[in-house]
Amino acid sequence: MLSRRTETSRIALFLLDQVLVGLAFMAAVGLRTILAGPGPDAQEFLILYAMATPAVAAMLACCGYYNPRLEQEPPTQGTSRELLIGGFLAMVVVMATGFLVDPSGLAGQTIYSRSVPLLFLGTASVALWVSRLLVTVANRQLADDPGHSSKLLVFGLSQRMLKLLATFQRAPHTHMSLLGVAADAVPTDVGPRLTTAEALEWLEQGKADHVLVEASRLDRDLLDRVFEVADREGVSVHITSSFFPSTTLVPTWERVGGVPLLGFVSAELPLGARAAKRTFDVVVSAVLLLLLAVPMLIISTLVKLTSSGSALIVQQRVGEHGHTFPMLKFRTMVDDAERVSGPVMATGNDPRCTTFGRFLRRTNLDELPQLANVLLGHMSLVGPRPERPEFVGRFKRDIPRYAHKHWVKPGITGWAQIHGLRGSGTSLDDRVEHDLYYIENWSLLLDIRILVRTLFDGYLNAA
Repeated sequence: MLSRRTETSRIALFLLDQVLVGLAFMAAVGLRTILAGPGPDAQEFLILYAMATPAVAAMLACCGYYNPRLEQEPPTQGTSRELLIGGFLAMVVVMATGFLVDPSGLAGQTIYSRSVPLLFLGTASVALWVSRLLVTVANRQLADDPGHSSKLLVFGLSQRMLKLLATFQRAPHTHMSLLGVAADAVPTDVGPRLTTAEALEWLEQGKADHVLVEASRLDRDLLDRVFEVADREGVSVHITSSFFPSTTLVPTWERVGGVPLLGFVSAELPLGARAAKRTFDVVVSAVLLLLLAVPMLIISTLVKLTSSGSALIVQQRVGEHGHTFPMLKFRTMVDDAERVSGPVMATGNDPRCTTFGRFLRRTNLDELPQLANVLLGHMSLVGPRPERPEFVGRFKRDIPRYAHKHWVKPGITGWAQIHGLRGSGTSLDDRVEHDLYYIENWSLLLDIRILVRTLFDGYLNAA
């Protein structure tokens, strides 16, 4: 709704970012000269950044810095941290470009200076913060200007409609002015109450730019009348209804044989997002497997020395689209632990765990072999944790929308895990809700945030 102005705001933010981040790079060059004396020719630095600019812009866009959000405040506050991550990624892109242009720069020679990228980390983060501040101030000024506000008329009121109106009120980029609400009772802090006749008259007089309808509160005749008048006046209409279920399914509208159909389809990531996520997974997992090869070999040896059986176990887990795959883990239990009991959920103090296995579980190092699953395409670095097929059928029956988590690849870590929802001692319902939030709000930046939190908080997540 009101997407044209929101899109304009996003474009303005994107362009402002490019200008201010470019100025931030020039500021980093100037600071280096002030702090360390004359260095490489400033013109060569500018040429370097000119070559890196498209990659920096693409990186910010792919990481979700310009994704629209109806909800202005995510469950956890992390704006400053996100902008610092943005500055860090911009720095990495410039460093990579400098190395590609001049590999000798690793020694601190010619255009590749160690100090400039490090200074750029700070100046770029500040630039991203300033650009968002400027756009926010401009949006609020426009929202306060009646000439730039869209006039909104509401028919019917429900808790869902109240939540939507509250979201618009705290989102200045919508530039929305509420004319009134046609309902039996309207809270004084929401807006003026209108009778149905008054609201229809205002709509016919062209006073409204947009109409919001709570369909469950209107009878069929009134609903038809609202659409008839709105269609004649060329006013857009949006519907919310308590009839619509709380679902991760995405509504679509199409015509088949001239018949209008409202459909609800799975919220799979777009092709470009899947490509970006897969590229990120392959690069990072390959690098980590190389860096961790020796530690993983040491862990394998210790597992073999401290208990009988193989160092690795292979468990069938349910992944994307409900397909099973073989998930790798370091063995933490005695060999053939489920021979008598069959598949059972692991507990915090499971007596079947070996002494070294308890250490691996406590540090979550038993999950490291799943980097191979990521490289092979079974899993992602970030996503909902996969469960065993023996439990999935029961969970789908008992937990609403549980199967929706299978729309994306499972991950080694996830949004639920960094919020402490790991292991058998936590609510599975809460874990699923966090998994669905991740799917609905995915961006490459969100993946990076989760990975950073995973490392800093000491998680590698248990199954």
